[in-house]
Amino acid sequence: METIRLKEWETVRLSEYDSLTLQRLLDLQKRNIIKTSLTEQGILVTANSNVGFETNESFSLFIEPKVSSISMIKMIGFLHGFIPTNEENLAHLGSGKSSFLDLLILQWVDLIEKLSSKMRKNYITIQNRESYIKGKINSKELAKQGVVTSHTPIEYQVLELDQPLNQMIKAGLLYFKKGTSNPFIINKVNLLLRKYTLVSSIPLSSQLLDRLLSRLTRLEEVYKIPLEYLNWLLSITGIARGNQLGKSMWINMNALFQNYLTKVFTIYAPEYRFMSEVSNRTIFKYENDSNPFNKAAISIRPDLMVFQASNLIRIIDFKYKDLVKNNVSTSDLYQLSNYGFSIGEGKVHPIILYPSIQDVPDQKILVNIPILESKQRIILRSVNLVELERFIETGDYGGMVQFAHEMLGKSK
Repeated sequence: METIRLKEWETVRLSEYDSLTLQRLLDLQKRNIIKTSLTEQGILVTANSNVGFETNESFSLFIEPKVSSISMIKMIGFLHGFIPTNEENLAHLGSGKSSFLDLLILQWVDLIEKLSSKMRKNYITIQNRESYIKGKINSKELAKQGVVTSHTPIEYQVLELDQPLNQMIKAGLLYFKKGTSNPFIINKVNLLLRKYTLVSSIPLSSQLLDRLLSRLTRLEEVYKIPLEYLNWLLSITGIARGNQLGKSMWINMNALFQNYLTKVFTIYAPEYRFMSEVSNRTIFKYENDSNPFNKAAISIRPDLMVFQASNLIRIIDFKYKDLVKNNVSTSDLYQLSNYGFSIGEGKVHPIILYPSIQDVPDQKILVNIPILESKQRIILRSVNLVELERFIETGDYGGMVQFAHEMLGKSK
């Protein structure tokens, strides 16, 4: 079996391949994991912003992030509201193709370990013909009084651990136990499963999980973070597509970067109002008498719009690309200038936020279209992930506030 390894945005060439390999690569392309192209020298495989791995009967593909796994898990932890596991636990994971998946599983197991002391019992309705129940109901005495007969089913409620939230947690534990070969994680899962002995085993279902999350009560808030994180884990390991755990895991780094920063801005720049990926269908519309196929208006969707009171002051696009060493693509410039001229009415200069590991001065690109009266600038602004990570770890509130406002400011 061939092993293909590359980093984000890198390209490798496969000089020898069979029809099954080609088909599997095309399947990954349909899922927007990679791009492929045929040349005389073989197949070119190009990574984009997705990182992870996939193993099938033809080959194993590994796409590594440019940031460290620890930095990734810190971003994920901030986004989902948990503190990443300590260094001592990480030492037990070792290395290998599934080490990052193991790290994500370990994070979830740690959350369940903290939850186990707060497991909630729910009232479960029971109906049977017992004559004496919990020392409270004596059906024989009630029968003498003519209230019931000796054959009347009695319905009552008892508090039980065997309720849907705990059933879902147990399903997750059993699911991830099958998805790892790490003995440290397996041992932790086995110890936790002892506490779920009285809880029924059910199939793990993302649909049921969605329903449970939508119905959490105030008393069940302790389940919110573990279940939301479980839902995210299921999405990246492909349970909804029927993928086998341990065979596939893909994280879209652009989406992670965007959601991470949007949460930072929302918390540490509360005087602004943020709208993420709001569809606008007023810019590109078919003319009524020239739309033979009755198509809907074409949607444009900026990553993030920033408002102060009712005024739009920033249009932000997140690009998880190295824009220090590489030029911004023409398509990205067209996209941003269109946002600025249409949604921003030429008054708002769009910003592209991209990751870096150091402070980099703003780059400004002039959009020079003589026919238009207003001059447009597109600002390329780096996000120092190392500095942001340090602020979060040390709990530096002032540093976080300053950082968020610098990212949202007019220019550095």
